[in-house]
Amino acid sequence: MRTSHLLEQLMEALRCLPGVGPKSAQRMAFSLLQRNRQGVCN
Repeated sequence: MRTSHLLEQLMEALRCLPGVGPKSAQRMAFSLLQRNRQGVCN
């Protein structure tokens, strides 16, 4: 899957968290984007 440079940076930052691998970081990044689109602020 091709992703933007900013999305790659976000995933790289998430991978720095303990226990977060590349796949989890990708899922988290897409989840954050989806939440932002829906206007959810929790």
